[in-house]
Amino acid sequence: MSQRMPRALSVDRLIAVILILAVAGGAMAAPPSDAEIVSKVDAIVAKHLQEPGAVGVSVGVARGGKAIVAKGYGLADVELDVYANKDTMFRIGSVTKQFTAAAIMRLVEQGKLGLDDDINKHLPAPGFPLQGNTVTIRQLLTHTSGIPSYTDQDEWFKLIPQELTNDEMLALVKDKPFDFKPGQQHKYNNTGYYLLGMIIEKISGKTYAEHMEAEFFKPLGLERTCYGFNTPIIKNRAKGYGATNGTIENAPHLGMSQPFAAGSLLSTGEDVVKWSMALASGKIVKPESFTMMTTPTILTNGENTHYGFGLENQEWEGRVCIRHGGGIHGFNSSYMYLPGDDVHVTVICNSVVGSGRIMNEIAKAVVGIEDVAARNVPITADVMKRIVGNYKLKEMDVKVWDEGGQAMLQATDQPSFALQWQGAETSGGNEFRASFDTEVKMIFAADGRSFTLYQGGGQVTANRVGG
Repeated sequence: MSQRMPRALSVDRLIAVILILAVAGGAMAAPPSDAEIVSKVDAIVAKHLQEPGAVGVSVGVARGGKAIVAKGYGLADVELDVYANKDTMFRIGSVTKQFTAAAIMRLVEQGKLGLDDDINKHLPAPGFPLQGNTVTIRQLLTHTSGIPSYTDQDEWFKLIPQELTNDEMLALVKDKPFDFKPGQQHKYNNTGYYLLGMIIEKISGKTYAEHMEAEFFKPLGLERTCYGFNTPIIKNRAKGYGATNGTIENAPHLGMSQPFAAGSLLSTGEDVVKWSMALASGKIVKPESFTMMTTPTILTNGENTHYGFGLENQEWEGRVCIRHGGGIHGFNSSYMYLPGDDVHVTVICNSVVGSGRIMNEIAKAVVGIEDVAARNVPITADVMKRIVGNYKLKEMDVKVWDEGGQAMLQATDQPSFALQWQGAETSGGNEFRASFDTEVKMIFAADGRSFTLYQGGGQVTANRVGG
């Protein structure tokens, strides 16, 4: 995460940096025992804690409705040499969004709002200036409203340390033109979830923090989950860290009124997994509401956004994977639920070490996937001809070209890297790995019109532009 990180209320933005990627193919082995899982998780985390800039990690793992791992590793506070444990609370960033979405769905179930209601029906007066558009609750949930995200505004970066009111936050975007006509596109948007928090407060008559505590955290026994205010003393709270050239440093201060319902919560790996099991089992919202939360939104042009309500629905190792990531000053988090295996995994880091990579390694260990070493087969002329060209990956331009028989790829503002072909017998001859990290996987369509990039437990498709 860069120092412009507050965009980072969303590590989960799949396109944010093409170099933060992690998914690898593997062969199936027998699922390990609980004791073997604990041992494997310990070894995986220990390995990643050796990386430059590593500090602490919180992990939760459950399988078959049973918690298997609930641990903290490394340090909660570097300056005081305080070690993390299972109860150490970390900021979870945008993993907060599924909590907010569940709160909205419970209000829908109670008949207090409708998914297709105009947002100004439920926002405090005078509402949000919609510039002649109609924006629904559903569109806020699915990032299809077109309202600009406050974390994309240059003016915001001057205000990051401050505690701001709702009016001060919305002033950053309320006079900006919409990014697109509501419902026409999908663009990750923290303003949308900020507005959802305001709606929850208006309907409940409580602050967002009070509502979430009373409605969810206390009844579910999530004793180590709360709003991450800066001022109160919160025992066993981890500090967040960045790094420059591998040297650990304190993360910059963030006014915690700002992430609000888009990314404000503190939690642990154990509590997020407990939440995930309750959510999937119908204890938080009705099963039909959870189905809506995890059903990908399809745009009018047929594009699959892979995003429901506060949760993504992605393919992972040939499985359905419900997931979300989060990033906020000094912390990054990753969460996944594999319905077919009844496996839940959460990893939270208070440093630059990638939680998504650790989560993927743990998930593969839990379900019994053995890594297969990446290959670098000389690419054939017909395959080279098919993949060379220009592509669009969300907001990023991607170029693939032939450099003396070596396929190269470069995305906007990113270094170029070589593509390693995995051979004619792998994924129909369409699979490549990145030379800088062979866990990065790209599978090109057989007709050459697109490729799918697999990263962090998720996926995103780049479509060819031009000829």
